[in-house]
Amino acid sequence: MSTVVRLAQSADAEGISQVILAALHSSNARDYPAEVIARVASNFTPDAVLDLLKRRVVLVAMQDSVIVATAALDGNVVRSVFVNPALHGQGIGRLLMIEIELRARDAGVTTLSVPSSLTAEPFYTKLGFHTVRDVYHGNERTLVMEKALLSRHPIGPYRDRQHRAQVVALWQEAFGYDTAHNLPTLAIDKKLAVNDGLFFVATDKKTVIGTILAGYDGHRGWLYSVAVHADYRRHGLGSSLVRHAEQALTALGCMKINLQITSGNDAVAGFYEALGYGVEPRISMGKKIVENIPTQS
Repeated sequence: MSTVVRLAQSADAEGISQVILAALHSSNARDYPAEVIARVASNFTPDAVLDLLKRRVVLVAMQDSVIVATAALDGNVVRSVFVNPALHGQGIGRLLMIEIELRARDAGVTTLSVPSSLTAEPFYTKLGFHTVRDVYHGNERTLVMEKALLSRHPIGPYRDRQHRAQVVALWQEAFGYDTAHNLPTLAIDKKLAVNDGLFFVATDKKTVIGTILAGYDGHRGWLYSVAVHADYRRHGLGSSLVRHAEQALTALGCMKINLQITSGNDAVAGFYEALGYGVEPRISMGKKIVENIPTQS
Protein backbone atom coordinates (compact mmCIF):
# COMPACT_ATOMS: atom_id res chain seq x y z
CA MET A 1 0.00 0.00 0.00
CA SER A 2 1.39 3.41 -0.96
CA THR A 3 2.15 6.01 1.69
CA VAL A 4 1.87 9.76 1.08
CA VAL A 5 3.51 12.33 3.35
CA ARG A 6 1.99 15.82 3.50
CA LEU A 7 1.64 18.84 5.77
CA ALA A 8 -0.96 18.40 8.50
CA GLN A 9 -4.15 20.44 8.48
CA SER A 10 -6.51 21.45 11.29
CA ALA A 11 -8.92 18.70 10.25
CA ASP A 12 -6.17 16.14 10.97
CA ALA A 13 -6.00 16.86 14.72
CA GLU A 14 -8.27 13.98 15.71
CA GLY A 15 -6.42 11.46 13.53
CA ILE A 16 -3.00 12.65 14.74
CA SER A 17 -4.13 12.34 18.35
CA GLN A 18 -5.39 8.80 17.77
CA VAL A 19 -2.09 7.66 16.23
CA ILE A 20 -0.02 9.19 19.02
CA LEU A 21 -2.16 7.80 21.83
CA ALA A 22 -2.17 4.34 20.25
CA ALA A 23 1.61 4.35 19.94
CA LEU A 24 2.10 5.60 23.49
CA HIS A 25 -0.12 2.92 25.02
CA SER A 26 1.23 0.12 22.83
CA SER A 27 4.92 0.75 22.12
CA ASN A 28 6.16 3.27 24.69
CA ALA A 29 4.34 1.55 27.55
CA ARG A 30 6.98 -1.19 27.39
CA ASP A 31 9.66 1.27 28.54
CA TYR A 32 7.80 3.71 30.79
CA PRO A 33 5.47 3.37 33.80
CA ALA A 34 1.76 4.08 33.45
CA GLU A 35 1.92 7.50 35.13
CA VAL A 36 4.53 8.71 32.61
CA ILE A 37 2.42 7.47 29.68
CA ALA A 38 -0.65 9.21 31.10
CA ARG A 39 1.24 12.48 31.56
CA VAL A 40 2.62 12.44 28.02
CA ALA A 41 -0.75 11.41 26.55
CA SER A 42 -2.39 14.47 28.12
CA ASN A 43 -0.24 16.63 25.81
CA PHE A 44 -1.75 15.05 22.68
CA THR A 45 -5.49 15.43 22.96
CA PRO A 46 -7.13 16.72 19.75
CA ASP A 47 -7.25 20.24 21.21
CA ALA A 48 -3.59 20.06 22.22
CA VAL A 49 -2.66 18.87 18.72
CA LEU A 50 -4.57 21.82 17.20
CA ASP A 51 -2.43 24.15 19.29
CA LEU A 52 0.76 22.37 18.16
CA LEU A 53 -0.24 22.82 14.51
CA LYS A 54 0.00 26.58 15.05
CA ARG A 55 3.54 26.41 16.43
CA ARG A 56 5.30 23.61 14.54
CA VAL A 57 5.68 22.14 11.08
CA VAL A 58 3.60 19.00 11.49
CA LEU A 59 3.59 16.21 8.89
CA VAL A 60 1.28 13.24 8.49
CA ALA A 61 1.69 10.00 6.58
CA MET A 62 -1.45 8.81 4.82
CA GLN A 63 -2.60 5.41 3.55
CA ASP A 64 -5.99 5.30 1.80
CA SER A 65 -6.85 8.74 3.24
CA VAL A 66 -6.17 7.50 6.78
CA ILE A 67 -3.49 9.06 9.00
CA VAL A 68 -1.04 6.31 9.96
CA ALA A 69 1.90 8.34 11.30
CA THR A 70 3.01 11.84 12.22
CA ALA A 71 6.14 13.86 12.91
CA ALA A 72 6.92 17.52 13.61
CA LEU A 73 9.78 19.99 13.18
CA ASP A 74 10.18 22.76 15.74
CA GLY A 75 13.11 24.94 14.63
CA ASN A 76 15.98 22.46 14.62
CA VAL A 77 14.23 19.95 16.90
CA VAL A 78 12.34 16.87 15.71
CA ARG A 79 9.29 16.19 17.85
CA SER A 80 6.39 13.78 18.17
CA VAL A 81 7.35 11.05 15.70
CA PHE A 82 4.72 8.32 16.06
CA VAL A 83 3.57 5.49 13.80
CA ASN A 84 0.44 3.39 14.12
CA PRO A 85 1.69 0.34 16.09
CA ALA A 86 0.03 -2.05 13.62
CA LEU A 87 2.24 -0.65 10.84
CA HIS A 88 5.65 -0.66 12.50
CA GLY A 89 8.51 -2.01 10.41
CA GLN A 90 7.15 -0.82 7.07
CA GLY A 91 9.47 2.19 6.71
CA ILE A 92 6.77 4.81 7.36
CA GLY A 93 8.74 6.50 10.12
CA ARG A 94 11.78 6.63 7.86
CA LEU A 95 9.70 8.30 5.13
CA LEU A 96 8.59 10.98 7.59
CA MET A 97 12.16 11.58 8.75
CA ILE A 98 13.39 11.96 5.15
CA GLU A 99 10.84 14.74 4.67
CA ILE A 100 11.70 16.29 8.04
CA GLU A 101 15.40 16.41 7.10
CA LEU A 102 14.63 17.93 3.69
CA ARG A 103 12.58 20.68 5.31
CA ALA A 104 15.24 21.25 7.96
CA ARG A 105 17.96 21.65 5.32
CA ASP A 106 15.79 24.04 3.32
CA ALA A 107 15.38 26.12 6.47
CA GLY A 108 19.15 26.25 6.96
CA VAL A 109 19.29 23.82 9.89
CA THR A 110 22.79 22.42 10.36
CA THR A 111 22.31 20.24 13.43
CA LEU A 112 19.08 18.30 13.90
CA SER A 113 18.17 17.38 17.46
CA VAL A 114 15.56 14.98 18.80
CA PRO A 115 14.46 14.27 22.38
CA SER A 116 14.05 10.52 21.98
CA SER A 117 12.19 8.06 24.15
CA LEU A 118 13.99 4.88 25.15
CA THR A 119 11.63 3.10 22.78
CA ALA A 120 12.69 5.13 19.74
CA GLU A 121 16.47 5.20 20.34
CA PRO A 122 17.29 2.28 17.97
CA PHE A 123 15.17 3.92 15.24
CA TYR A 124 17.03 7.22 15.42
CA THR A 125 20.41 5.52 15.72
CA LYS A 126 19.80 3.76 12.39
CA LEU A 127 19.06 7.17 10.86
CA GLY A 128 22.45 8.54 11.91
CA PHE A 129 21.59 10.23 15.20
CA HIS A 130 23.80 9.82 18.27
CA THR A 131 23.02 10.38 21.93
CA VAL A 132 24.60 13.48 23.47
CA ARG A 133 22.99 13.42 26.93
CA ASP A 134 20.16 12.09 29.12
CA VAL A 135 17.40 14.26 30.57
CA TYR A 136 15.08 13.29 33.42
CA HIS A 137 11.62 14.71 34.09
CA GLY A 138 10.79 12.95 37.33
CA ASN A 139 10.99 9.26 36.42
CA GLU A 140 10.74 9.93 32.67
CA ARG A 141 14.10 9.45 30.95
CA THR A 142 14.64 11.15 27.60
CA LEU A 143 17.69 10.81 25.34
CA VAL A 144 18.78 13.96 23.54
CA MET A 145 20.16 12.85 20.18
CA GLU A 146 21.76 14.86 17.36
CA LYS A 147 22.58 14.51 13.70
CA ALA A 148 24.73 16.88 11.64
CA LEU A 149 23.16 17.84 8.31
CA LEU A 150 24.98 18.86 5.19
CA SER A 151 24.71 22.61 5.41
CA ARG A 152 24.33 25.41 2.92
CA HIS A 153 26.29 27.43 5.48
CA PRO A 154 29.84 26.08 5.76
CA ILE A 155 32.01 26.77 8.80
CA GLY A 156 35.67 27.49 8.18
CA PRO A 157 38.67 29.53 9.32
CA TYR A 158 38.46 33.31 9.62
CA ARG A 159 40.12 35.22 6.74
CA ASP A 160 40.93 38.78 7.74
CA ARG A 161 40.62 40.47 4.36
CA GLN A 162 37.33 38.73 3.56
CA HIS A 163 35.66 38.70 6.93
CA ARG A 164 36.84 41.52 9.23
CA ALA A 165 34.24 44.20 8.49
CA GLN A 166 31.37 41.73 8.63
CA VAL A 167 32.57 40.15 11.89
CA VAL A 168 32.90 43.59 13.50
CA ALA A 169 29.35 44.45 12.46
CA LEU A 170 27.99 41.10 13.69
CA TRP A 171 29.67 41.43 17.08
CA GLN A 172 28.42 44.97 17.53
CA GLU A 173 24.90 43.81 16.78
CA ALA A 174 25.11 40.68 18.93
CA PHE A 175 27.11 41.93 21.90
CA GLY A 176 27.05 45.73 21.80
CA TYR A 177 30.68 45.93 22.95
CA ASP A 178 31.54 49.38 24.31
CA THR A 179 34.57 48.87 26.57
CA ALA A 180 38.07 49.43 25.23
CA HIS A 181 39.37 45.89 25.86
CA ASN A 182 36.32 44.37 24.13
CA LEU A 183 36.43 46.41 20.93
CA PRO A 184 35.88 43.96 18.03
CA THR A 185 38.82 45.25 16.00
CA LEU A 186 41.14 44.87 18.98
CA ALA A 187 39.81 41.39 19.79
CA ILE A 188 40.38 40.32 16.19
CA ASP A 189 43.93 41.71 16.14
CA LYS A 190 44.79 39.99 19.43
CA LYS A 191 43.37 36.66 18.25
CA LEU A 192 45.23 36.81 14.95
CA ALA A 193 48.46 37.58 16.79
CA VAL A 194 48.15 34.27 18.66
CA ASN A 195 47.74 32.48 15.30
CA ASP A 196 46.27 29.32 16.81
CA GLY A 197 43.77 28.57 14.03
CA LEU A 198 40.83 28.64 16.46
CA PHE A 199 38.82 31.49 14.95
CA PHE A 200 35.91 30.23 12.84
CA VAL A 201 33.13 31.82 10.79
CA ALA A 202 29.94 30.47 9.25
CA THR A 203 29.03 31.93 5.88
CA ASP A 204 26.09 32.10 3.51
CA LYS A 205 27.86 32.46 0.17
CA LYS A 206 30.17 35.42 0.96
CA THR A 207 28.21 36.77 3.92
CA VAL A 208 29.40 36.08 7.49
CA ILE A 209 26.42 34.81 9.49
CA GLY A 210 28.12 33.33 12.56
CA THR A 211 31.35 33.27 14.54
CA ILE A 212 33.10 31.39 17.32
CA LEU A 213 36.51 31.78 18.94
CA ALA A 214 38.20 29.01 20.90
CA GLY A 215 41.31 29.01 23.03
CA TYR A 216 43.55 26.26 24.38
CA ASP A 217 46.30 26.53 26.99
CA GLY A 218 47.43 22.90 26.85
CA HIS A 219 45.05 21.82 29.58
CA ARG A 220 41.62 23.44 29.26
CA GLY A 221 39.81 24.92 26.32
CA TRP A 222 37.62 28.00 26.21
CA LEU A 223 34.84 29.22 23.94
CA TYR A 224 34.21 32.89 23.20
CA SER A 225 32.26 35.20 20.90
CA VAL A 226 29.61 32.72 19.77
CA ALA A 227 27.41 34.90 17.58
CA VAL A 228 24.75 34.16 14.96
CA HIS A 229 23.14 36.76 12.71
CA ALA A 230 19.55 37.45 13.76
CA ASP A 231 18.15 36.15 10.46
CA TYR A 232 19.78 32.72 10.95
CA ARG A 233 18.93 31.95 14.57
CA ARG A 234 16.89 28.94 15.78
CA HIS A 235 18.14 26.74 12.94
CA GLY A 236 20.96 24.97 14.79
CA LEU A 237 23.77 27.16 13.44
CA GLY A 238 24.93 28.14 16.93
CA SER A 239 25.07 24.47 17.89
CA SER A 240 27.07 23.68 14.76
CA LEU A 241 29.56 26.45 15.56
CA VAL A 242 30.05 25.08 19.07
CA ARG A 243 30.45 21.51 17.81
CA HIS A 244 32.98 22.70 15.21
CA ALA A 245 35.08 24.41 17.86
CA GLU A 246 34.77 21.39 20.15
CA GLN A 247 36.13 19.14 17.42
CA ALA A 248 39.09 21.48 16.89
CA LEU A 249 39.87 21.53 20.61
CA THR A 250 39.44 17.77 20.91
CA ALA A 251 41.94 17.25 18.10
CA LEU A 252 44.46 19.29 20.12
CA GLY A 253 44.04 16.98 23.12
CA CYS A 254 41.77 19.24 25.15
CA MET A 255 40.19 17.42 28.11
CA LYS A 256 37.66 20.03 29.30
CA ILE A 257 36.02 23.08 27.73
CA ASN A 258 34.92 26.12 29.72
CA LEU A 259 32.92 29.21 28.86
CA GLN A 260 31.45 32.24 30.60
CA ILE A 261 28.05 33.85 30.17
CA THR A 262 26.52 36.91 31.78
CA SER A 263 24.63 36.19 35.00
CA GLY A 264 20.87 36.03 34.50
CA ASN A 265 21.05 35.18 30.79
CA ASP A 266 18.80 32.15 31.10
CA ALA A 267 18.24 31.71 27.36
CA VAL A 268 21.96 31.44 26.65
CA ALA A 269 22.44 29.15 29.66
CA GLY A 270 19.72 26.89 28.28
CA PHE A 271 21.41 26.86 24.87
CA TYR A 272 24.67 25.57 26.34
CA GLU A 273 22.95 23.13 28.70
CA ALA A 274 21.28 21.58 25.65
CA LEU A 275 24.79 21.01 24.27
CA GLY A 276 25.94 19.20 27.40
CA TYR A 277 27.48 22.06 29.40
CA GLY A 278 26.65 22.50 33.07
CA VAL A 279 26.78 25.31 35.59
CA GLU A 280 29.70 24.76 37.96
CA PRO A 281 30.16 26.08 41.53
CA ARG A 282 32.82 28.60 40.60
CA ILE A 283 33.38 32.32 41.07
CA SER A 284 34.56 34.06 37.92
CA MET A 285 37.29 36.59 38.62
CA GLY A 286 39.18 38.87 36.26
CA LYS A 287 41.85 41.53 36.21
CA LYS A 288 42.44 44.08 33.47
CA ILE A 289 46.04 44.62 32.38
CA VAL A 290 45.68 48.33 31.84
CA GLU A 291 48.97 48.89 30.05
CA ASN A 292 47.87 46.56 27.25
CA ILE A 293 44.51 48.25 26.68
CA PRO A 294 44.56 51.06 24.11
CA THR A 295 43.01 54.33 25.16
CA GLN A 296 39.84 55.23 23.27
CA SER A 297 39.90 58.49 21.36
